[in-house]
Amino acid sequence: MPNRKPGSEARQQVGAGRNIRLSLAFDGTSYHGWQVQENHPTVQGILRDAIERITGEHVVLSGSGRTDAGTHARGLVANFATTSGIPPAQLARALNSLLPHDIRVLSARCVPVGFHARRCARSKVYRYQIYRGAVLPPHLGREHYHYPYPLDLERMETAARMYVGDHDFAGFAAGSGRISSKNVRGQEEVRGTQAAVQTASTVRHIFSFELKRRGRRLLFTVEGSGFLRHMVRNMVGTLLEVGRGKMSIEHFRSLFEKRDRSLAGFAVPARGLILLKVRY
Repeated sequence: MPNRKPGSEARQQVGAGRNIRLSLAFDGTSYHGWQVQENHPTVQGILRDAIERITGEHVVLSGSGRTDAGTHARGLVANFATTSGIPPAQLARALNSLLPHDIRVLSARCVPVGFHARRCARSKVYRYQIYRGAVLPPHLGREHYHYPYPLDLERMETAARMYVGDHDFAGFAAGSGRISSKNVRGQEEVRGTQAAVQTASTVRHIFSFELKRRGRRLLFTVEGSGFLRHMVRNMVGTLLEVGRGKMSIEHFRSLFEKRDRSLAGFAVPARGLILLKVRY
């Protein structure tokens, strides 16, 4: 990063302080996800350090949710409190001048003090991208999983519709074997516009799950109230096994009741996963 010092406008404080909302996009290939980890580069850690260099403050930076190592984002939301007087648009430009090329601040604006990027989220939209051709073009390799096998898309669509609604997704969470709801820390359980609540429940509401074929690409797009760790990747991997005839529709249907990770499909690699947007 360039050696840049905070300007006088950034150092100038405003009395009551402000809550700044950032919209972010990043290529997650080089990072161990969003959340700060010791001895590993993360998007949250790099962005937090850049904010500190500009404002002179050690801020508490909250994100709309964790992402797996290697996962990408088109619209992750973050927020932080600051007493700096720098205008949001100027802050966004300053941050982009410090951040590496694979992390961009798309926008910055002031929001009410009660806004929290994670707790106020109503839903998140993820997309998983697969390339089905015989040879994966190099320029698609960072954001696509290469899966050049025959698939029965009708069977996959039938199974995908079963994801929609309220279900117990313990069998699609990270880990192996039967998962107890007492040892899985959930993310958001959102009702209306109220703040999200941390819960140990593995029940999640899926608003939609769509499959679209675009040439040799297969796109899985899912919107949910919240997601367990590796949940989207496990959902997609399970659909691929249905599509290849390795798993029956009846077995797929039973996964919600059995709640056993070892009975579901494999986890597709993180590189094909993109957080598209967060709804509030």
